[in-house]
Amino acid sequence: MVELKGVIPALTTPFKEDRSLDLAALRRLNDIVLDDGVDGVLVAGCSGETWALDDDERLAIFKAAVDQTAGRVPVIGGCADIFVSRVIDKVRLAEHAGCNAVMITAPPYIMPTQGDIYTFFKEIIAESPMPIMIYNHPKRTGVALSVDLMDRLADEPTIVALKESSKDWNQLSQFIRRCRDRLNVLGGYIGLTGLAALSEGAVGYVDSSTPVLGPLSPQFFRAATTGDLETARAIQVRITKLRPGFDASGTFPAGIKAALDILGRPGGWPRDPIKPVTPEGREIMRRVLIDAGILEGEEARKRA
Repeated sequence: MVELKGVIPALTTPFKEDRSLDLAALRRLNDIVLDDGVDGVLVAGCSGETWALDDDERLAIFKAAVDQTAGRVPVIGGCADIFVSRVIDKVRLAEHAGCNAVMITAPPYIMPTQGDIYTFFKEIIAESPMPIMIYNHPKRTGVALSVDLMDRLADEPTIVALKESSKDWNQLSQFIRRCRDRLNVLGGYIGLTGLAALSEGAVGYVDSSTPVLGPLSPQFFRAATTGDLETARAIQVRITKLRPGFDASGTFPAGIKAALDILGRPGGWPRDPIKPVTPEGREIMRRVLIDAGILEGEEARKRA
C-alpha cells in the first residue's frame, strides 16, 4: 500500500486564455515541483479547480501527472463529489490513469451527519481497492469530520492518510494522537500550523503554496523534521506572508496562479466563475513575494 508523507504540493490546473486545458503547462509545473524536491503530487484538488473539470479533462490530467512523474513520487488524484456513484466514477478514472491514491472529501454542500459520512466512505471502499486520502476541509464542504468518525475510518486498510485543513489545532492534534497508528496524518495551511503539526506527529503536509515557495517548502520540512527549529521557524515566518497576498489578489486559486506566473512558473488562467487577477492584484502579489524573499533583486524589477 502506498505511503503518503513529506511535502505534497496541491497543483493548480493551468488553463489557456480561451480556458481550454493546458496539459503542456501542467507537465512543466509537475517537473518543476519535482526538481524542488517534493515527495508527491496532488492534481485536480481544490487548487486544481476540480469543480471546473469534466471527466475527459480529469482523466487527461491524471494521465499527464502519472506520465510526467514516472514513478518518482506518488500521484494523488482529486475525486470529490456529492454522490457516491460520481466519486466512484472519478476513482475509476484515477485507477485507469495509474494514480497511486485518491483524495476524497465528505459530500460537499449538503452537510450530512457523521453517520452518513461514514456510510459514504464505506460504500466507496466497497467498490474500489484504491488507497484513499480523506480530506477534512469544512470551509469547502460545510461539515467537519469528527475525531470519533476518523477513528472508525482509520480501521479501513485502504484509508491510508488524512489531510487535515480545518484550521482547528485541537482537532488536528487529536487526529494525530488517535489515528497515527493506522494512517498518516498530513497538515494543510503550513503557514498556520506547519511546524506545530510536524512537531505533534504529522508526517507531512499537502499544501497549495508549495509550488510558489519552490525549494523553500522542502527545506522547511527537512529542517522541521531534523531538529533544526531555528531554520524551520524562520522559513515559516516567510511562508505566513504569502496568504494575505493570495486572499487579497483574487478568488482562490487565482492568486496562486498569478504568483506562479510572476515567478515564471506555469500558472495560467482560472476558469469561470473565477476571474483572473487584476493588474492591481498582481502588484499586491508581486510585493508579497518580494516581502517573503521569494522574488528578489533584478528578477523583482523585471517582473514589475
